[in-house]
Amino acid sequence: MLPPGYLAGLFFLLVAIFLGSTLFEYHYRKSEIEHLMREEAAVLVHALSEGADNAISGYNENSSLLTGSLFSQLRLLDRIDKRSALTSADLTEIAGLGTMYRINIFDRHGKRIAYNTPPDHKPMAQQFDPTLQLQPIFSRQTDSLVVGIRESVSGRGPRLVVAIARSRGGAITGNINASRLINLRRQLGVGRLIQRIGADTTGIDYIFWQDTTAILAATPNITGAAPLLSDTLLARALLQRKPTTRLTTFDGRKVFEVVKPFIYKGTNLGLLRIGLKTDHFTVALAKLRTRFILLAFLACFGGLVMLSLVMTRRSEARMARACLRAETFSSTILESMADAVVAVNADGRLTLMNGAAERLFVLSSLNALGKEVKLLLPDCSEFFSFIMEEKRASLHREFECTASRKSLTLAGSFTLITGANQRIEGALGVLRDLSEQRSMQRVINRQEKLSAMGELASGVAHEIRNPLNAIGVLAQRLDIEFSPTADEIEYRQLVRAVVSEVHRVNAIIQRFLKFARPPQLVMVKSNLDDFMTGYRPILQGEADAKGILFTLQTGSDATVLLDRGQMQQALLNIVQNGVEATEPGGMMTIALSSHADRAIIEITDTGRGIPEKERARIFNLYYTTKDDGTGMGLSIANQIVQSHGGMIELEPREPQGSCFRIILPLA
Repeated sequence: MLPPGYLAGLFFLLVAIFLGSTLFEYHYRKSEIEHLMREEAAVLVHALSEGADNAISGYNENSSLLTGSLFSQLRLLDRIDKRSALTSADLTEIAGLGTMYRINIFDRHGKRIAYNTPPDHKPMAQQFDPTLQLQPIFSRQTDSLVVGIRESVSGRGPRLVVAIARSRGGAITGNINASRLINLRRQLGVGRLIQRIGADTTGIDYIFWQDTTAILAATPNITGAAPLLSDTLLARALLQRKPTTRLTTFDGRKVFEVVKPFIYKGTNLGLLRIGLKTDHFTVALAKLRTRFILLAFLACFGGLVMLSLVMTRRSEARMARACLRAETFSSTILESMADAVVAVNADGRLTLMNGAAERLFVLSSLNALGKEVKLLLPDCSEFFSFIMEEKRASLHREFECTASRKSLTLAGSFTLITGANQRIEGALGVLRDLSEQRSMQRVINRQEKLSAMGELASGVAHEIRNPLNAIGVLAQRLDIEFSPTADEIEYRQLVRAVVSEVHRVNAIIQRFLKFARPPQLVMVKSNLDDFMTGYRPILQGEADAKGILFTLQTGSDATVLLDRGQMQQALLNIVQNGVEATEPGGMMTIALSSHADRAIIEITDTGRGIPEKERARIFNLYYTTKDDGTGMGLSIANQIVQSHGGMIELEPREPQGSCFRIILPLA
C-alpha cells in the first residue's frame, strides 16, 4: 500500500491535471465559439451586401428599360410629326393605342401646340412652365431629357416623364404610369432587404446601413447611432474591404457586431452593421465558468475524476446545441435569399448549397454535397478554380450556364474564403439568374425592330401604290386602245405581262400594309385547354398530311384572354414551319402548362432544327431559309403574341428539333 504522502501527492496531481484540463477546455471552447460566430457573421454580411448590390442593380436595369422604351416611342412620334405635324386628335388616338398616358408637343417658344386628353378625366390647363423644365432641350444642350417621376396632376398616381427635341423645333414630352416602378423600388430597396432579414429575431439584434452623415436604412429598433468618424474602429473599418467584428453593447446587453463597407460599383456608400445576439455565447461561457468552479470544489472531496467526465460530456452537448443553433440560424438566412449561394472547399468539392441554388441548377444538396464542382457545375467550376489559384479576394462575372438542358445567363460574385494565417479554405459564390431579364430585353428589341419595319413598310407602300396604279392603267389602255402594225402577238404578251406584274406587286403591298396595321383584337376569356382541344383537328391535319405523329398534352387549367382567330393563325404558322422542317415519321408535340401568373404553350418538333447563326433573325420580316417561303409566318405569329401581352421564345432541342415557347399572361 502506498504511503499517505504518495497518495496525497497523487491526489493533488490528479486535481491539478483535471483543473488544468478544465481551464484549457474553457479557453478552447470560448475561442471555438468566437471563431464560429466570426465565420457565420462574415457569410451573413457578405450575403447582405451582395443582396443590396443586386437589389440596386435590378432596380436600375428595370428603370433603364422602361425609360428607353418611352424614349423610343417619342422618337417614333417625332418621325411621324416630321412628315406631317401631329394634332391633338392624332396624339389622343396614338396614346389610346399605346402605353403612354400623356403626350405634349411644344414649339420652340415653349407654347403647347398639341396634346392628348386621357379618357379618364376632363381636359386640364398646363400645370408647369416648359421653358424652365425643358430648358436643356430648348437651349440645345441635349436632345433627350428624363424629367423624372411626378405625381399625376389629376391625382391618378405617379408618372415617369421624359422629353426629346422635336425635329420641327421645340420639344415632345410623354409620360407613362410609374406605379409598377415605384413598387419595384420598394420591393427591391436596400431598406426592404434589411427589414426582411432583420425580421428573423432568432439571432439578429439589429441591422443598419450608415454613412458619415446619417443612418440610411435600419431595423425598427434602431433610433440613433454615434457618428462613424467618432468611433475609431468604425472609421478604420470604413477604409477596409474585409469585414470587421467586435463585441459591443446595445440596449444594455452585449452583441457581436460585424461591420463591412457597402461598395457599389467602386463607390463606398457607408457601412453595413449587423449585431448578432450573444445569448447562447454568454450562456455557454457562464456555464463553462460554473463548471470550472464546481470541479475545483468537488475535487477537494475526491470526486474530481467522475464529475469531470460527466461535466465534460454535458459541456460537449451544450456546445453541440450552440453549434446547431448557429448552423440553423445561418441556414435560415441562406434559405431566405433569392440568389443562389454555392460554396466549395480547397479541393473543389461542394460544401454548401442553399434552396435557391438547388432550384436554379435542379440539384439536391443531399446528393451533391461532397462531390466535385466541376462534375456538377462545370460552367461555374472555372471561376472557383481561378479565384483560389490566383488568390483573388473577389471576382464578378456574367456568363452562360446550362442547367437541366436549359441555357441560363448568370451574374456571379465569387469570394475567397481564408482561415488562419491566410490559408485558403475554399470559395463562396453568389449567383443571380439574369435569363428572364435578357429574354425580356430581346423581346423589346424584337418589338422595336418589327415596329420600325412595319412603319417603313407602310410608308414605302403608300409611296409606291400611286405610280404603280398609273402604270397598270396605262398598260391596260395600251392593250385595249392600240394595235401595232407588226408583231401584235408579242406586243399583247408584253403588255399583259406588265399588267400581271403590277397586280403581283400590288398584292405584296397589301401584305405590307396588313403587317403595318394589324387588325384590332377582339379579346375573349378562354380556357386554354378547351381552346387547344377545339383547334386540334386543324393542327393535327397539317401533321397527318406529311405522316408526322401529332400529340397534344393538356392539363394547364389556365384561363387567358384571346382573340381566338388571331391566336389560331399564330399557332398554325408555327406548326406549319415545324411540319415543313420535320421528315415523315417524325414527331410534333404541343404541351400546355401554367406557372405563377403565366400560361405556357410549348410546340416541339423533331425536325432539322435552326442553326445558331439564324436564331436571332427568324422573327424578322421577310427573313426565310426556304426557297418558296414568304418570310412572314413567324413575324406575324410574333406580332400576334406580343399584341396579346405575351412573348415567343425559341429553345433548340438536342440532338435535333426546335421548341417554340409561347408565354401568355393569365386572365
